[in-house]
Amino acid sequence: MGLRFKFNLVLVAIFAAGFSAVGIFADRYLQNQAIDDAKRAAQMVLDVSAITGLDTKISGLLGSRLIEMKLRSFDASEPQSGIDGEVAQRLQEARGGMRPELVEVFNHAAGGKRLIVARILRQPDVPARIVIVNIDHKTVITTARLALTTFMSSLAAVFFAAFFVLNLMLDRMIVRPVAEMARQADAVSVGDFSIAEFKPQSKDEISVLGIAFNRMRRSTEEAIKLLRGG
Repeated sequence: MGLRFKFNLVLVAIFAAGFSAVGIFADRYLQNQAIDDAKRAAQMVLDVSAITGLDTKISGLLGSRLIEMKLRSFDASEPQSGIDGEVAQRLQEARGGMRPELVEVFNHAAGGKRLIVARILRQPDVPARIVIVNIDHKTVITTARLALTTFMSSLAAVFFAAFFVLNLMLDRMIVRPVAEMARQADAVSVGDFSIAEFKPQSKDEISVLGIAFNRMRRSTEEAIKLLRGG
């Protein structure tokens, strides 16, 4: 097993472990961030609707520029069914606050999940109304997964670039010089001194080893000459 193979094996193992850990944490973070962004967009639409009194269709169209959403408004006293009925019930149970609001993920009867942001709007001499922002939870998660894919692809590209550069440095700074010294050592061991001496390319530890190797080679050559002469 060569030095380069061992180096690359360790490097790939470290990257695989780090890549997996980063992927898990990044996935959680990006999903939470995407959900928070969707909540803020919905709350902003509710604020605009409450302050300006815009029709829910217009407010929904404005909100859809930020994220795909559906807006619905109805009297708090009107009976509702499905998610709307459950949201209305929970909001009316929490009516004690100045601006009760509900932010929660509901399971849709037809399948899938919906991110619901709802609020009771109260105005003087006007019946209380409930405004519900309905966002497809899958769309939010898909956005987060797209961001995760982009991030992890960039991370992988950085790794492969670093992998290539490190292998190039390993080859030029360690593997080639050591292989050259090994070749010269084999030649010297059989008395062949015709090959050129090792030429250090820098002042690092490998070059120091090369200088020491050249000194040993000269000493060996002189010793063999003396033995032959004797």
